[in-house]
Amino acid sequence: MPFVKANIEAEAKKIQALVEADPEVKRHIDEWDVEYEFRKKLVLARKAAGLTQKEVEILSGLDQRAISRMETETPTSPSIKTLIRYISALGCNLDIVKVAQ
Repeated sequence: MPFVKANIEAEAKKIQALVEADPEVKRHIDEWDVEYEFRKKLVLARKAAGLTQKEVEILSGLDQRAISRMETETPTSPSIKTLIRYISALGCNLDIVKVAQ
């Protein structure tokens, strides 16, 4: 369906132009992108450790539903303590690294 694809691409370009024109909207989207990527990394780290959410629950003492919420795009954010428990259960550390600009 080339017509549908062309319409989607045209609409995406319009939306991108609107976002770029409004610094506040762009800031919110950039923040969402960072959070989305972080959540993706949590899931990848868990899978790389060969663990299910249920196994992380056992290792961390966190509720499996809390683990699921942490890994998905929900409006809630985990506490630092919860995040550290999750990451520790994976056998990982949390490092803060300055981004090159």
